[in-house]
Amino acid sequence: MSRTSTMTSGGSPAGNKRGGCLIGLVVVLVVAGVLAGVGIWLLHKLGGISLFNTAQCVATSNNESYTYDLEQMQNASTIAAVGVKLGVPSYGIEIAEATARQESKFYNVTGGDRDSLGLFQQRPSEGWGTAAEIMDTTYSSTQFYDALLKVSNWENLALTVAAQDVQHSAYPNAYATHEDEAKVLTSVFTGTAGAALTCTLDGPTFSAQATGSSGLTTLGQSVVADAQKQWGSASISNVSGSARTFSLVVPTSLSGTAATERGWAYANWAVSKAEALGITQVGYDGKTWSASNNSNSWQSASSADAPAGRVVLTMTQGS
Repeated sequence: MSRTSTMTSGGSPAGNKRGGCLIGLVVVLVVAGVLAGVGIWLLHKLGGISLFNTAQCVATSNNESYTYDLEQMQNASTIAAVGVKLGVPSYGIEIAEATARQESKFYNVTGGDRDSLGLFQQRPSEGWGTAAEIMDTTYSSTQFYDALLKVSNWENLALTVAAQDVQHSAYPNAYATHEDEAKVLTSVFTGTAGAALTCTLDGPTFSAQATGSSGLTTLGQSVVADAQKQWGSASISNVSGSARTFSLVVPTSLSGTAATERGWAYANWAVSKAEALGITQVGYDGKTWSASNNSNSWQSASSADAPAGRVVLTMTQGS
């Protein structure tokens, strides 16, 4: 019996053709995959997509954790600090955090519905202030608290009801979805959760830092200015120009648990600002956070590096 092969018009077996097609398909898929990867990388670099960005902060309290990017965390800490400055109870800070989470996702956005702006989407046309004022996160947070404290019986209202009485949103029940998250953030930034915030930085670069007459670098002065603006006051001590370190001192009017919690509030606040202000290490009450830690977590430390009563900050040397 003779055996025959099915031949193509060019004389090649059909099986060889199928094999060639398969190889071609694989090559096409590989090239497409590479191009897709390059495209995603470009989008990430040029468009702010954080698919490959490990820079982030994790806030943890009562076994609940929430992850944010660095800008979100800076703004959430400001909201809490302003609440503490104004003497707002923790529940009021929770309402503010939940509101900002719903309105802006903790971004200081430059637009919104009609002329809405900022963390709380406040409108100049509704008397919240000028556009420039509203884009100042300390100002906008203060405005929110001022309005909240004018709501009758706000302390006994459901969170979403109290928030709605301030915001007059088209989605009055939306704030409730962020209540648990707001509780975690409030406990972190009022210090009741202790060493509860860790951040992985983006590797920021700063120019070389000279020491001024105060013993602080320009960046150190910025930290103090921000602390004074957001917390209302900030006493410093133990300035060391050569090591670029200084301390934020816990107010002497506080004692016991209240003093310890304020220290942790300062410490977590400082970690949240590390990327923007050039803070490389924070130490308090036997623990330090460092931007160079592999896990960027809090580590046990000596009382010299992490004393009680004051929060030790180490600033970048710059380059």
